[in-house]
Amino acid sequence: MTERVFNVVAFVLDSQSQLVLESLKSDLTTQDIQVKKGDIEAARLWCVKQGAPDLLIVDGGDCLGLEAALRKLAEYCPPQMKLIVLGKKQEVSLYRSLMFAGVNDYHTTPLNADAIRLSLLHLQGHQVTKPLRHGRVICVLGSTGGCGASTIAANLGYFLAEKQHQFVALVDFDLFHSQHPILLGADYDPHLEHIIADAERIDETLLAHSSQQLTKHMHLFYGQDSQLPHDDVQQPAKTIQALAEHYATVIVDVPNLNHPAMPAIVEQADNCIFVTDYSLNSFRYLAKLRANTPLKHQRQILVGNLCRHAKGRVPKQEITKALGLELSVELPFDAKAFDKAEREGKPLLAERSKFSKKIHQLGQVLGAASAEQKG
Repeated sequence: MTERVFNVVAFVLDSQSQLVLESLKSDLTTQDIQVKKGDIEAARLWCVKQGAPDLLIVDGGDCLGLEAALRKLAEYCPPQMKLIVLGKKQEVSLYRSLMFAGVNDYHTTPLNADAIRLSLLHLQGHQVTKPLRHGRVICVLGSTGGCGASTIAANLGYFLAEKQHQFVALVDFDLFHSQHPILLGADYDPHLEHIIADAERIDETLLAHSSQQLTKHMHLFYGQDSQLPHDDVQQPAKTIQALAEHYATVIVDVPNLNHPAMPAIVEQADNCIFVTDYSLNSFRYLAKLRANTPLKHQRQILVGNLCRHAKGRVPKQEITKALGLELSVELPFDAKAFDKAEREGKPLLAERSKFSKKIHQLGQVLGAASAEQKG
């Protein structure tokens, strides 16, 4: 029996909120999400003409006159309708007063995509509980060799750490030859094997000796000239979950799914970024992967990388239709920026470029701006 479509209408005031909610449309397949620009009064007028949806999201902006605006809105909202309020204020007293007034949830702006996604699923009736003191896990999975997954993982981690001041662990499971030190302008200092051996031993002291501390907020974990063990395939997944207890965000560069430990890591991730270079091989690989990972709790994001010649590309509309995912971000091939970063030993994001602009956009799609920092 198919699940009934859950109708969601959102009225937002800023472009970041619009981008986050638009990105959830293809991800939450049992929800029909409409996103419109407008204030609470615009939402009220819409309900007068169209009737109330299953869930209404309204933006209170700076929250001045919020109570009066919600009181007027309530006249056209049936008791069974769910209501989420957005606003700039981060006050416990405001949250409590809204809950007492019958509002189902309150989210501060800029929106955290993971938080609003879980809220939407919860209000639809899904069980989405997660430990409070647990960082999010983001897997970056390339659909073919050389499609740019490592470049995206490294620069996304740098963005979250340096621009959003999150405590980030970047983990590369290509234990034979990691590209991340080159991508981030660091010397090789591999120690990932130390923590994979026994995830239960992970503590602050072991992390300090096993990570390469690139910046105050970013730690890199990788190996060199070795392979993942096959005797205990659960250890890598346990390692990632243990790292999530110490870092606000754990970014995992998944080289491929050949090793039996990798599917478990991808399955447990909160977010999975699929990278396509628009090749036929990439198209087939992602179609198979999407069919095998229909996870409600996981947010899946499609990123295109224009690193392939135009003649060899599968049309974007065919890829998005087959995968059931909209293209969230498309990365340009910025040869000058790549050459300069490699020559100067700096991350691509350290300089302004077309590529760095798109990584910033990907960070917005992930709702990074309001993620909690952990230490």
